[in-house]
Formats: sequence, structure tokens, C-alpha cells
Amino acid sequence: MASSPFSNCGYVDSNVDTNGTGMILTSGFTLLISLFGIAGNGIVIWFLGFRIKRNRFTTYILNLSVADVGVAVSLIAINVYWFIGKFSSTNYEDPLKTVFRSGFLFTYSASQFFLTVISIDRCVSIFFPLLYHYQQPKHLPVILCVVIWTLPLPFLAAHLTLYLNNKNCIIWYLQFLLNLVFFIPGMIISTSAILIKVCLISPQYKRRKLLYAILLSLSFFLLFAFPMNVIQCLYLSNVYFGSLYYFEFGYICASLNSAINPFFYFLVGREKKGQQRRRMQKILEQMFRDEEDSKESEIPASIPKTIPP
Repeated sequence: MASSPFSNCGYVDSNVDTNGTGMILTSGFTLLISLFGIAGNGIVIWFLGFRIKRNRFTTYILNLSVADVGVAVSLIAINVYWFIGKFSSTNYEDPLKTVFRSGFLFTYSASQFFLTVISIDRCVSIFFPLLYHYQQPKHLPVILCVVIWTLPLPFLAAHLTLYLNNKNCIIWYLQFLLNLVFFIPGMIISTSAILIKVCLISPQYKRRKLLYAILLSLSFFLLFAFPMNVIQCLYLSNVYFGSLYYFEFGYICASLNSAINPFFYFLVGREKKGQQRRRMQKILEQMFRDEEDSKESEIPASIPKTIPP
């Protein structure tokens, strides 16, 4: 019986026929979504990286898109390698599978870290606009992005080292536990605070397209990221799943999360029905120009707006 694309680390043996059409369909669906994720995030990376002037906030968006591309590429590599092993004599249990899986763990965790920072960044900009716009260190976004990319590296190195030496891959599950315990709660708290501020306290924020796009991204990330983290943490706690499809569902959610953010940027930034359609570059430019133009409007009227940066 062939193993699942994500077996050994993250999967439990079961009586599910992994040679059946169910596993082929779920793996193919994950593969297809991941391809759309690479295309959508690739467009965002191209425009934010080379065509649109970056600001402090777009630095986070650019790095988030890079992380999401990494998630999609890792899922494609895992699934393609599984299909090759299924329909040929390739040994699917060789170290190459672990490398692909480790790449997924690294980029998936980085994506969660970036969205956590983005949610906190938006929360600070709304509740403490003066501090955010005039007291924030100039290079803070770059420093935070470097820290975020560095943070999962020890887990990645430990996971590769232990697994390639036939040791227990508990590091895999500990990374998901870290995501669930530390980062997702922070994202939930900050996202809830933003929603309360926008919907109940300060209606003027409803005009902010970028804020809507970020709220959609955060809300759907919580929806799509939660299953993967919970399933992996439950398995760490020796909770038995009678089917591999619980894990397949988690990876499908992960692929959806890696692909959905560019769709939100387009959906929120496009012109209303009946108006002239705008190209993706114009949509992104307008969204992030609105972010800069809102700088003064967020500062209370009682405070002078000529404070030097």
C-alpha cells in the first residue's frame, strides 16, 4: 500500500486505501490550488517588488507573499513526488520527501508569523496612530522580517537532523504547537480588536480598502490555518484519527490559505460594478496609496499634524 504524500511526519497509519481515488483526488486538488497560489502571489511579488514604491507596510505584504509561494511550492513538490512514487518504482521514503516536507514546515510557519505581525501592526496603527506614524523606528519592518525568517530555522534544522537520522520527528509537531499556542491567539486578539474598532467605534475606517483586505486575509487565515495546527497538535497528544483524510483536509486548507490573499487584494481594490476596470498594478497602487493618504486622518484633531517623522 502506498503511503500518503504527508505520511510519517503528520500522518498516522490507518486502513484508508491510499491507492484509491480518494487520495488521488485530494492530492490533485491540493496541487491545483497550489498552482493558483504561485500565480497569484507571484503577481503580487512582481508588482510590490519591482513596479510599486514600497512603504513600511508593503514590506510585510511582500514577505508574506514570498512565504505563501514557498508553501505552495513545497506542497506541489510533495504531491508531485508522491504521484511519481505511486506510478513508478521510485522509493517515496527517501530523504527527498523529508526535505520537501521541511520546506513546507518552514514556509507555513513563516506565513503565520508574518500575518501575526501584520495583524498587530494594523492594530497599533488604529489604536495608537501617533506612535505608529511618528515614533516607529524606520527600519523596524525590515528587522522584523529578518527575525521572522530566522525564527523557524532552528526547528527546520532540528527536524531535518532528527528525521534523517531515523529519530522521532517530534520537532514537526512542536512547531505546530508553537503556532497554535503563541501566534494564533495573538492574531485572534488583534483581529478582534480591529473589527470592534472598525465596525462599532470608528466607522470612518470602513472606507479603508487595505484594511478590509487585511481583515479578510486574517479572518480566512484563522479559518484555514486552525485545522492544520489542531490536527497536528492532537496527534502529538496521541489522539488517534481513523482516517488519513483528516490530515489531507488540513493540507488542503493550507493550500487554500497560500492562494487566497491575492484574490482579496483584487476583490477589495477593484472598482465598483459599472466603472472602468483597473489592472492589478493600479489596484495595488491605489490600496497602498490609500494607506499613506490615511496617515493624517488617523491622528486626533487635537494633536498637531506637523510633528516631524
